[in-house]
Amino acid sequence: MAITPAWYGLGLLAVVKQQHNLETAAVKLSLHTDVYVPNRDTHDFWNDATSELAAGNGYVAGGVTLAGVAWSYDAATDEVRLDFTDPVWAFTAAKTWRFGVIYVDTGGASTTDPLIALLTWDANQTVSTGYTLNVDPAGLIALDTT
Repeated sequence: MAITPAWYGLGLLAVVKQQHNLETAAVKLSLHTDVYVPNRDTHDFWNDATSELAAGNGYVAGGVTLAGVAWSYDAATDEVRLDFTDPVWAFTAAKTWRFGVIYVDTGGASTTDPLIALLTWDANQTVSTGYTLNVDPAGLIALDTT
């Protein structure tokens, strides 16, 4: 199973412009079915991220809150990296998803919660017991500074 991470352009722009500090904000990761058609150029807020998994059986609407969100710089690769603690879902029945959406939960309307990054699994994932997303110790997604 391979996961391809990518930035939502407008969300990354908001981070670069320091409109959101991911290390102090409520950052979440939600799971979405293959019905969702991501558009990283135009999708900007949580209301654009459709086809989220149904709540229940170990999945909470809006996804899990990410812990330990931190930026780092790797001089060997010239990359700024975003990392967080491996998120865990305690599924008690089968759930199937294809996409993960990282966003900032501002506590307001879904039209104010900026999308930050998109995770795309290489195939639908169906899990009926607990699931842990093992994030690479070097970080999940990077910005190349070269």
